[in-house]
Amino acid sequence: MPTPAERQALLFVAAVAVIGGGARVVSTASLARDLARAEQGPALNTNLATRALDAQIAAVDSARRAKSTGRGKTSTASAPRSGSSRRRVRSTLDRATVPDPVPPIDVNHASAAELERLPRIGPALAARIVAWREQHGPFESLESLRHVRGIGPATAQLLAPLVTFSGRYSPSRSEALASPRPRASYVS
Repeated sequence: MPTPAERQALLFVAAVAVIGGGARVVSTASLARDLARAEQGPALNTNLATRALDAQIAAVDSARRAKSTGRGKTSTASAPRSGSSRRRVRSTLDRATVPDPVPPIDVNHASAAELERLPRIGPALAARIVAWREQHGPFESLESLRHVRGIGPATAQLLAPLVTFSGRYSPSRSEALASPRPRASYVS
C-alpha cells in the first residue's frame, strides 16, 4: 500500500500528464483549424500578404523621403487601402535610386543657409555657429565646434563625417573609430 505522500505524488504526476495531453489536443485542433482556413481562403491570405507588402513599401518610401531631406522625424506611413499592388511595387522599384554622395561642408566658409542643410542644425544654431566663427575665428576641429551652444557630443558625432574645417584633413567616421596610430618614440 502506498503511503499518503506517495499517493499525492502519483496524483500530481497523473494531473500533469492529463493537463499535458489536453494541451496537446487543443494545439493540434488549433493547427487543424488554421490549416483548414488556409485551404478554404487563399484569396484572403493573398489579400493580407498584399496589404502587408504595401504597408512595408510605404514605410520604406517614407523613410527614404525623411532621409533625403535630412530633417524631421520619420512619420509612420499607412498602408494603401485598395487597388492592385503590382503596379505600385513596379513604380516604387523604378524610383529606387541611390543619391549621389554629398561632399562635406566646410564649416569655416559655409553660410548659415548651407549649415542648415546639416542634420540637427536649424536656423538658430546655424546663426550661432556663424556668430561664433566671426567672433573667435575659424574652427580648428570638431572639438572647437563643440564650443557653440547647442552642439553636444551626440550632434558632434553625427556631424563628423559631414563637415570639414578649411580644407584640413578630416577623418571619416570609420577612420576615427579605428585603433589609434602608434606614437613615435623619441630617443634622447
